[in-house]
Amino acid sequence: MKTVRLDSLTAQFYNDGLVIFLYDDQNQEAIKAINPSILEGYGNSDINSELFEVAEKGLLVAYELRQDDEMALEVAIGNPLNDQEREAVGIYPHVQRAYLNLPSGKLAIEGYGNFRLSPDFDPNEEPGALLDVPPGEYIVSIYSLIGCTEEELEESAKPNHLFVLTPLSQAEPLSERKPLLHGYG
Repeated sequence: MKTVRLDSLTAQFYNDGLVIFLYDDQNQEAIKAINPSILEGYGNSDINSELFEVAEKGLLVAYELRQDDEMALEVAIGNPLNDQEREAVGIYPHVQRAYLNLPSGKLAIEGYGNFRLSPDFDPNEEPGALLDVPPGEYIVSIYSLIGCTEEELEESAKPNHLFVLTPLSQAEPLSERKPLLHGYG
């Protein structure tokens, strides 16, 4: 897969839901203990106090997608994309940012079809992504790339979503910690 940054990590999996989740593998039990209802499925009533709590603590980032599709992901560590990088790959103007605490550095990115936190998880399904990154607290910037439907993804070798993890100490502060981020403007 052609990446925006040379030292990026990549992953691919099919997502059959309209939400993907980012979390530290070590935080599974803490997330389950709070038990946000979005673990079981997504609807407007799932934007609840439990989801706010896991977002505030940086335990779980829930990111709503335009459609279910093949996920081709790039994960980079460092500063958010600069204008030249954004222009080179064609980024939708709407960028989402969230706080994410990764104490073990085992970054899980999963959709409902492979979401290990779901009570309906089937271990026989295609797995999501589990990537090794430096442990720490981050602000994650989520970019959706233009022209990356499933058909276009097959023809190109580029990701359709880019996640840039900026160490919290180096990142521009968030104005608020949102419980659900939207992949569209």
